[in-house]
Amino acid sequence: MSNATRKDRNELRKKINELKDYLVRISAPKKYLEIMDEMRPLTTQQRFGLVFEHHSENILIGRKTNLVEKTSLRINNGMRMNLLIEGENLVALNILKRKYRSRIDVICIDPPYNTGMDWLNYGDHEYGDNADSFPHSKWLSFMNNRLRIAYDLLSKEGIMFINIDEHEIGPLLLLAHQLFKEKNVDVLIWPKTDPRFDVNRIEKPPRDIKIVHEYILVCFRNRAKTRVNKTFISTQTKDGWVESLTNMETIIHGLGTTSSAKDEMGELFVNRLIFQTPKPVNLIKELIRFGSKPNSIILDFFAGSGTTGHATMDLNKEDGGRRTFILVTNNENNICRRITYERLKRAIRRNRYKETLRYYRLASGNTK
Repeated sequence: MSNATRKDRNELRKKINELKDYLVRISAPKKYLEIMDEMRPLTTQQRFGLVFEHHSENILIGRKTNLVEKTSLRINNGMRMNLLIEGENLVALNILKRKYRSRIDVICIDPPYNTGMDWLNYGDHEYGDNADSFPHSKWLSFMNNRLRIAYDLLSKEGIMFINIDEHEIGPLLLLAHQLFKEKNVDVLIWPKTDPRFDVNRIEKPPRDIKIVHEYILVCFRNRAKTRVNKTFISTQTKDGWVESLTNMETIIHGLGTTSSAKDEMGELFVNRLIFQTPKPVNLIKELIRFGSKPNSIILDFFAGSGTTGHATMDLNKEDGGRRTFILVTNNENNICRRITYERLKRAIRRNRYKETLRYYRLASGNTK
């Protein structure tokens, strides 16, 4: 089968060259020759891959934006220094790039899923634009702006984990292929319901097929040069489910569900619904175990309820590691101060984690 698209491009390129030769013969104005030169590269561009319209964000990013610590919220309980940053994550990522470029071993993010729901703790309904030719453009532009900086922050053996559901798995996977290359990207399936955790909790299916799983993209900076660790995963035997240290599998079992994650929030806050979309600690803990070293820096720039920080501290306590975390979240609906920070504070005290937490805010100029 011949490549019809390549044949068409060659024909178009031939016609452009003929037209330019004609313009030269008739001594046409220079601007028309320049137009021909501008058109020629368009005939060589590849057309396979993700295409979306880019959106600019009304966010001021500059050298004058700094991190200012709110010392009254510092928690001193150990030698390891962890950071919680309140503010717009695109600005924070640009600041972090000054110091942490190529230093982050693990990035875990749980970004907006673009579900259109306006009752969540964050603006998950803000990524549609009727003026776009492609319906996913605004969300993809939002993610692309952040993932490209995050890519620069990853170490040579760094791994990024991205939680997502069915709304944007297709576009996000193509975006990850563009940025990390296809050979460096895997997809895990996380069952978000499990009768072992969700006893007597029956949620009405929103449509004819009940969605009982989500996805986790695993993006390696350089898969061939990355050494990973075994993780604690539940496997089913004739005697039931058994937890063992084993290789990561594409379908994750026994690491908690959406409901069990809310139970974990309830243990710390009494109100298990204080945050609508948390992830279970064990799930994030095993992702960190898989990709980290004992002294790795862990980053989450969609920190939300703070699960990544909680999981990092819990893993340190378990294996004696010296990992530190950097969490970034805005303060929409007072999430950062009321939920993220408060959860980390309560987890440190409840579980006696030997960790220090410093709370920073983004500020312009010389604000103190």
